[in-house]
Amino acid sequence: MSNWLRRGWRELLQQQRGVVAVETALAFPILLAAGALVADIVTVELEREHLEQRAGAITSVLAMQKDLTEQGLQGLLDATLPDTGVGEYQLTITNVRQTGNVYWQLNRGNNTTICTDNQTVAGESYPGELPEVDAEKGEENISMIVVELCRRGEDINLLGGLSLTNMLQATAVNRVTRSTVTLDDALAAEAGLEQDDE
Repeated sequence: MSNWLRRGWRELLQQQRGVVAVETALAFPILLAAGALVADIVTVELEREHLEQRAGAITSVLAMQKDLTEQGLQGLLDATLPDTGVGEYQLTITNVRQTGNVYWQLNRGNNTTICTDNQTVAGESYPGELPEVDAEKGEENISMIVVELCRRGEDINLLGGLSLTNMLQATAVNRVTRSTVTLDDALAAEAGLEQDDE
């Protein structure tokens, strides 16, 4: 009787091991796919965080300036934006007076058609939302630097097949410490400023 029980117990254990092996084989691809999807989500969030950090750094530095030269702007962008791994991106830098009027706007990047919602010209009202704009009570000698950094999502390398077709966008705003930021001749011409406006 005890041999029969032992044999039955061994057969039951072997059957359970077989079931566990089959369940593991079936569950492994699901776990692998879920892990790749989580990795994709983390990658996208890290890229969004990098955009926010870069936009914030550029805004902070520009808000401290009184004058901005083409060489100085390029040096700042070289220090904050990497040469590779950014993909298709656009950087829009705008100096907006407290009244909401744009003093100047500059565009940089390898694709200047990504962030078009807030593109405007000098003298026009800024189309986007800002924290302290007041058309009636705002002062002309108080301004903000607005940096908008956009990147196409489809060129981000993702492992799990997650499709990111829209763009990633980061906006940073900082009040200028000294009225408005004056551009050198080259940047003023690019921004469409008249010589009298400088």
